[in-house]
Amino acid sequence: MYETTQILKNWYVVVVRSIPYKTATSVLQKLGYTFYLPLQKQLRYWSDRKRWIEVPVLSPYIFIFTSEKDRKLLFETCNFFRFLKSDGKLAVAREEEIEKVKMLCNYAVDIKIEPCHVSEGDKVTIIQGPLAGLCGYAISENGKNRFLIRIKSLGKFASVEIDRNFLKAG
Repeated sequence: MYETTQILKNWYVVVVRSIPYKTATSVLQKLGYTFYLPLQKQLRYWSDRKRWIEVPVLSPYIFIFTSEKDRKLLFETCNFFRFLKSDGKLAVAREEEIEKVKMLCNYAVDIKIEPCHVSEGDKVTIIQGPLAGLCGYAISENGKNRFLIRIKSLGKFASVEIDRNFLKAG
């Protein structure tokens, strides 16, 4: 009887150094890695035109779904990637975090990534709209309401502007 060992894969957080995102993703694609680069379409204005472009939301981060062995191989072969560490360990994103980021990227307003400490008691759930069901934190900034989602693996929050009527405490 043969024993098969299951190769454990995780979403690791990679920091891209010194190369553009398109180059980084093409390298990952050529090497056969499964990855997720959070992009959002934003309308940008120049003096002579305006245009919709895709912008990385979590600059300089890319999520790579790989095993420990393949992670080490990537680390050894590509010196422009660095794996993010959190509390002395490699930062690993849960599948739920990846799904939350995907939902945010599909939302039509600009996303800001901000390091911040939210006090207890501000926890809310979105009850309607495209982000319905997400739990996070509510803050007020410059008279506008924002909704924060904690991205634990990065040690940061992603925030979007939201109507206060879409939020329910708890």
